[in-house]
Amino acid sequence: MKSNFAHCALSLVLIAFTASPLIAQTEVPSSPEVTAAMKPYLDQYKLAGVIGIIADKNGKVHYKNLLGYSDVEAKKPISEDNVFWIASMTKMFTGASIMMLVDEGKISLDDPVVKFLPQLKKWMVVDEKDDSHLLLKAPVRPVTIRHILSHTSGLTGSSELQQATGSDSTPLKTRALSSVTGPLQWQPGDKYAYGNQGMNIAARIVEVVSGMPYEEFLQKRFFDPLGMTETTFWPSEAQVARLAGAYGPNRGKTGYARGTVGYLTKPFSDRVHRFPEAGGGLFSTTHDIFRYGLMLANDGELDGKRYLSHAAMDELRKEQTGKTKVNYSLGYHLRNGMFGHDGAYGTDLSVNPKTGMVAIFMVQCTGGDQWAARDLFLKTATQVFPK
Repeated sequence: MKSNFAHCALSLVLIAFTASPLIAQTEVPSSPEVTAAMKPYLDQYKLAGVIGIIADKNGKVHYKNLLGYSDVEAKKPISEDNVFWIASMTKMFTGASIMMLVDEGKISLDDPVVKFLPQLKKWMVVDEKDDSHLLLKAPVRPVTIRHILSHTSGLTGSSELQQATGSDSTPLKTRALSSVTGPLQWQPGDKYAYGNQGMNIAARIVEVVSGMPYEEFLQKRFFDPLGMTETTFWPSEAQVARLAGAYGPNRGKTGYARGTVGYLTKPFSDRVHRFPEAGGGLFSTTHDIFRYGLMLANDGELDGKRYLSHAAMDELRKEQTGKTKVNYSLGYHLRNGMFGHDGAYGTDLSVNPKTGMVAIFMVQCTGGDQWAARDLFLKTATQVFPK
C-alpha cells in the first residue's frame, strides 16, 4: 500500500490526548523514547497502531503514546475508545478467581482437580508412544489446581472436543469433562507446556465451588466493582464496531494485510452458541486493563476494596512451575521483575511490584512481530519510568 496515506501511517500518527479517559489529568505527555522505539515497526508495516501507557500504582499516567491507526483503510487513528481482543490475557482472571476462592477457604491450590470434577478420575498418562502403539499408565500423583494453572498438568493445549468443535462453541462443563479423553502427555508436574485446556478446567472449578456461571463470577467479583465496563466474552455490535483492526505486513512487505480474530466464533455477540473461553476469550479496552493493573500494583486492593489478600498476591507473583523452573505463575507471566500477561495479538499488561510501574501495551498484530515490539516497549518503559 505505497501511497501518501501509507507513508503518513508509517511515519507514525501520534495523538497526545489532553483529557485522559484513564484518569483526570490536565495533560498526559507522550514519551519520545517510546515513539522512537515503535517507529520502525510502523515504518515497516509490522504494526498498524499501538497504545502504550506508562503509569504508577497511584493511578498517575506518566506517559501515553497513541501511534498509528486502528483502521488503516478508513484512516482512523488508534484511540482509547478502541476495543481489543486480549486473548491469553484472559488467563489472569482465571488465576485471580481461583485465588479469591483460596482466600475464602473454599479450595486449596494443592487440591486434586478430581475433588471438584470427579469425572476426571479416569485420567491416564502416556507412558510409551510410537506409530504402532500407545501405552498408558495411571498418574503417579494427582493433577492439582496448581498444575492446571501453571501449565504443568500434562494436558495438551486444547481438548480434543475443542479441536473438533471450536474453542468457544461448547459450555465450560462439557469442555472441562472432555479433557479426560486426553490423555495426559506426561506425569503431572514433570513438564511445562503452555495451553488453554487447564484454564478452562480451572474456570469450571470456579463454577462448581461458587455456584454461579464463570462469566457471572467475573462480572460480580472483578468487572463491576473495578469499573471494567467493557470487558466481556460477548462484545456487542457497537463494541465490535470499535474493535481495533488486526494487521500484519502483506506478502511483499509493501503495506498492510488485514486479519481477523479467527480463534473465536462469529458473531462475537452470540450468547446462545458461544461460551466463555477462560484461556483466551475476553475483549477489553485500555481503560479496563488499566483498572485491573492498578489493583495488581496495589497488592490486590483498589479504591478501598480488597480483591485478593497479600498471601494470594504473593502466589500470583512467584514462579509456580516446580522443577521445570519456567517463569510462569498461576495464569501470569513473570519477566524481568514484572508480572502480568500478554495476548496472541500483542496486548500486554505488566506490573512491577517493586517500582509500582503499570505498563500497558495495546495492539492487534497478526504478523508475529508483536513480541519483539512488546519487549522493546517494556524495556523502554522501564528506562523512562520515574525512579
